[in-house]
Amino acid sequence: MWDEIVPLSPAHFFAFSADCSYVKGKRETPLSKKHFLPDLTEFHAAQSFADVAVGWNEEGFFATFYVKEPIREIFFPDFQDGDAIELFIDTRDVKTSGFNTRFCHHFYFLPEPLETEEGATIQTGEITRFRTEDAHELCDPSLLYVDCEKGRKDYRLHVFIPSECLNGFDPGQFDRLGFTYRIHRFKGNPQFFSASSEDFSIEQQPSLWASLKLIK
Repeated sequence: MWDEIVPLSPAHFFAFSADCSYVKGKRETPLSKKHFLPDLTEFHAAQSFADVAVGWNEEGFFATFYVKEPIREIFFPDFQDGDAIELFIDTRDVKTSGFNTRFCHHFYFLPEPLETEEGATIQTGEITRFRTEDAHELCDPSLLYVDCEKGRKDYRLHVFIPSECLNGFDPGQFDRLGFTYRIHRFKGNPQFFSASSEDFSIEQQPSLWASLKLIK
C-alpha cells in the first residue's frame, strides 16, 4: 500500500505568485532585470537550466526564455520529446476550477521553425483543450511573435502574445493572470514554474498555475 503513495514535495503545499511588470515598447522589446521570475525548481527538487522573464502591456504578454543548453532536436507534433517551450495563461486567474475555462490558454513555441511532412512550417501555436461548453476559438498562429537567438551552448527565445490571442485579457479590470510554463529539452527532464506535470496534468488544472500580479 505504501508503495502506491506519491511522495509530496514542498510545491504541493504552496500557492505561488510573482510580479509581472509593465513593458514600455513593442513586441520585440527586450525585458529588463525587473521582469525575471523567481527560480522555483528547488521546490520541485529539480535541476534549473533556464531563466525566465515576463512582462505585459495593453497590447499583450511578453516572455523571454534564456535556456542554458544548446538546441539539439525539435519535433512536431510530439514537441515535448525535443527542445520546446509551453506557456499556460488564464486571463482571469480562476483558482476554483478543475478544468480549463474559456479564459485559459495553452501555447507552444519551438526554438526553430520545423517543416512538416505536409510541407507546412510550424513554430508556434495554441493547443488549448476544453470541455465543449467552455471552448473559445484558438488563435491564429501567425499572430504569435517568436524570435530566437542561438548560441553554441545556449539560446534565447523571446515571444509576444497579442491581446487578441488572449480571450478575456483586460488589465484595466483584472490585474492578475494565472500562469505557468514548461521548458523541454532533448533527452532531459523539463523545467517547471508552479506544479510539475510529473505529478499533475497541468494542461487541465489551471487551479495549480501560479498567479502573476500585473504591475504598472
